[in-house]
Order: sequence, then C-alpha cells, then structure tokens
Amino acid sequence: MIRLFLENRVWTLFLLPIFIGVFSFLNYITSFYSISGNLNLGLWGNVDVNIEISAGLSFILIFINAVSLNIIFNLHEFMDKNAYIVSLLYVITMSFYHCFYSFDGALIAHSMLMLMLFQLLNLKQNSDGRKAVFNGSLFAGLAATFFPPLIPAFPFILLMVVIIRPFIFREILLCLFGFVTPMLYAFTFLWYNHVKVDWKILEDVNNSRYQIDFITNVVLLGILLGLGTISLSERLQKASIRLKKQIQMLWVVIFITISLGVTDFILFKQIERFSLLMIPLSYLLSYSFLHKRLAIVANVVFYLTILYSVLKFFIFQPNAST
Repeated sequence: MIRLFLENRVWTLFLLPIFIGVFSFLNYITSFYSISGNLNLGLWGNVDVNIEISAGLSFILIFINAVSLNIIFNLHEFMDKNAYIVSLLYVITMSFYHCFYSFDGALIAHSMLMLMLFQLLNLKQNSDGRKAVFNGSLFAGLAATFFPPLIPAFPFILLMVVIIRPFIFREILLCLFGFVTPMLYAFTFLWYNHVKVDWKILEDVNNSRYQIDFITNVVLLGILLGLGTISLSERLQKASIRLKKQIQMLWVVIFITISLGVTDFILFKQIERFSLLMIPLSYLLSYSFLHKRLAIVANVVFYLTILYSVLKFFIFQPNAST
C-alpha cells in the first residue's frame, strides 16, 4: 500500500476518503473521541451545530487538507517525482486528534497554514516577493484568528520570509500588515459581540487513555522522524539551495508547533494543539520511505502505526477512562 502512495498515481487520493471513513466509523461505534456540536472558532466565538454536521465538516476538511498538503509538496518538488505519501501520512497521523472527528477552529487553522506555506514557498531569491509575502502573512493571521495561540508566532513568519529572501523593509511591513489585518477584524468582532475566548479545547484533559494514545503516537512518529531525518540529510547533500531553504522553513514551522503543543500541555494538560505539528511532519516523515537500507524499518513502523490507530478504538473503551 505504501508503495502505491510513493508512486505518481493520482488515483490513490481517492483512497483517502476510505481511510477517513473507517476512522470516523470506528469512532462513531466506540465513542473514543467525543464529537462536539459546539464549534470553537477562536476569536470568532462558538457556534452550535448538530454533531453529525460537525463530524461531516471535519471529514470534508481533513480530506481537502490532505490533498492540498500533497499538492504543495509536489508543486515545490520536495521529491524528484510526484508522490502522494504526504496525504496518507497526514490522514493517519491526524487520526490521533479530536479535530479529525469533530470540527473546530484548529482544523480551519490547518487549512490557513497550508495556504500560508503555499504562498511563502513561492518566494524566490531574485523575484518580487511582495504579493506572496502579504498573502502568506494574511493566511497566517487568519489561522491565528481561528486558533489564537498562533498569535505570538508572527516573528517566526518573518523568519520564514528572510530564510528564502533578502531582508527588504517594504516586504517586512507588508508581512506585518497582512498578519494584523484579519486580527483587527477579529478583535473588533470579539469586542462588539462580547465573545469570550475559550483556551481550554477539551474538558476531559486528564483522561489516561488520551495520554497513552498520545505517548504511543509520539514514539511511533519519533522513530519515523528519525529515519526521515537520516534520509533527508543524505538527500540534502546533493539538493539545490532552494530545497535546503524550503526544508529550513519547515523546521521553523516544526519549532512553532512544538512550542505551542508544549505550552498547551503545561498550561492545560492537553495535547490537542500538537495536531498542527502534523502539517510539516507529514513532509519530513515522507523521506523515511526513500532510504535504501532504512525503508523496510520505516514501512514496518508505519504499518504498526496504522494498526494501532485502528486497534486503539477497541483497546481503550470510554468506560475505562480515568
């Protein structure tokens, strides 16, 4: 199966709804992850909808995000050929988080961050970058309105720009204006409607089954990331300067998302905000399947990840939670 997604076979994208549907169905019959009809949209407040609508919206957006992430991957030639493993990695890794099953602002933030990546990865050393810088920062600002913990990430957005571009004051100003513009609208809406921002995503933050699930996920993904880093380091020795800078930009996103996740864990004892890490991680993990000697290990670990992602629904029953 993994080999199918490593080849240039666009039809494999049609397998993604099957994976998403299986996870959604298993969650429906086991209630492992709670599905909320109260959508937390960050600075835009909360909206009450039917839980079926919440689950349906998350299904659709997970699929769109997975395909979009892969399109960006192929357009910017992170590999020598087109491949669709990134979309599969995103779906499988996201199945460990609530927003996979229940729609919220975090999932919208995923989409906005992907659009930000698309714009910033279009930047070139010697071309006019004003449009891409403004649009990229605008999408980052939109992401922060739906997911307020991203607000302090602005300096890192600037860092991503200067990694691939020379320091141009006009572009820095455009980056600032782009990021702040959606904030002004959101805070105006917040003030006018007296909206209270809910920083605590989940109520059941100390549930042991979620913690065990998260630890298992971290171990499996950590192994894949280690293998991917080894494979990537060998590839970068012969890679273009542009690809090296693109990978540096991904490491900045990884630093941002890990920082958010750790802060969230310390303050609220919850791990949901680590879901943002799955965006850049899906790119880096893809390289773990390209190494001639390590690919077998990567395949075994990934199949174990898929197996666990299914079995967990039956191993940890809700009535056994603490």
